[in-house]
Amino acid sequence: MPGVGNDVVDLKDPENIGKSRDDRFLGRVFMVSERERIARAPFPDTLLWSLWAAKEAAYKAVSCADPAVCSIPRRYRVVLDAEEATRRIGRRTGRVITPRGELFLEVAVSEEWVHALAAGTEEALQRLCRRVKRLEGGKGAVNPSAFVRGALLREIARRLDCSVGDLSVIKKPDGLGAPRVLFRGELLAAEVSLSHDGRFAAFAFDPITLIPAVKAG
Repeated sequence: MPGVGNDVVDLKDPENIGKSRDDRFLGRVFMVSERERIARAPFPDTLLWSLWAAKEAAYKAVSCADPAVCSIPRRYRVVLDAEEATRRIGRRTGRVITPRGELFLEVAVSEEWVHALAAGTEEALQRLCRRVKRLEGGKGAVNPSAFVRGALLREIARRLDCSVGDLSVIKKPDGLGAPRVLFRGELLAAEVSLSHDGRFAAFAFDPITLIPAVKAG
């Protein structure tokens, strides 16, 4: 069963501006049909990063269950229900066809960032707690990984009515698979997704999974 995936892109980061003119990058990441859509788009960089974030979110979601799944972006086909070609900002829904099946997708676009969410069912996607946070002090001022973990744990602590000190984020030693959350030393069932780029960090999780994980045996 796919987990939760999210990805954020800072549209104003100098490294991300004008990427729609980078033919080598386009050829490495996107299918021919996706490259054609980007070329036709009124805001090609915005569409490019929307598609990129969707692919990344979908990969994170399927790799929760299968860390060895293919990570090549061209193997993840993004189908948007409505591209709203005349608008730069807004919220779009769709699907991502992955090597492990189809996922439901939501992409939110602001003037400054793109944020994509992916989940195995439409119901799970709608339930997700999702947050995009601006890094305190801007890019380079804080450790973005520590910042987004702290933001995640504060949100979970609020929902569980506990201290942030009761919670921690762990990953497998090999770095594969989704991050997990411990509550007073006990593993929660929740699978969480963390992301950061440029001046922004984001997280997502399904609130109904904030319960103890079932222990084997």
